[in-house]
Amino acid sequence: MAAASLRPVTASSAARWWRLKYFLEWLVGSVGFVLILPLFALLALLVKTTSPGPVLYLSDRLGRDGRVFRLLKFRSMRVGVAPVLGSDGKVLTLDHDPRCTPIGRFLRLGFDELPQLINVVRGEMCLIGPRPDVPSELERYTARERARLKVLPGITGLTQVVGGRELSNAQNYELDVRYVEQASLWMDGLILVLTLPYSFGATHLGRRVFHHQVGGVL
Repeated sequence: MAAASLRPVTASSAARWWRLKYFLEWLVGSVGFVLILPLFALLALLVKTTSPGPVLYLSDRLGRDGRVFRLLKFRSMRVGVAPVLGSDGKVLTLDHDPRCTPIGRFLRLGFDELPQLINVVRGEMCLIGPRPDVPSELERYTARERARLKVLPGITGLTQVVGGRELSNAQNYELDVRYVEQASLWMDGLILVLTLPYSFGATHLGRRVFHHQVGGVL
């Protein structure tokens, strides 16, 4: 019942809720970025000194309403390597990936995403929402899947904590749409709490917690 009371019930209250969510996450993201600047600088130095190439990986991504923005990540792979794609065009993340830099696997515990706090400060992303997709995928979206573009993309999200790396694009998109339809303060809090254990290997904990949201998808 508590979770239901925190969910928007009308169009106008939903719009206010999303604006409040974005403001709070912008505020938390801005303060968080200032607090982690020493860690940010250390990781940037490690990336720069352990492999040739830029510190940051830049990638065009789809934002709210389909607007394209430049996503930031710490570079975790060697320069010039090609992505590995699944049969549906999804970029795959491989275990023990030989394309990784010396600290790439460590960064992929979630530290590579820290520069996206800059995207949050810029208003291009929020903390919790659908993960931003590459622009080339837009033409493949169904009418329902386009609903994931109604909101700002997030650094973490429902698909992240339920093991979206193991799922197809279609499954991830459906979970994103369900998040957009059901998002609440309670859900966001759970996603945020589950992100850390997911990063350290608890890949199926989120599926148990969000069994209702993932029903029929997994």
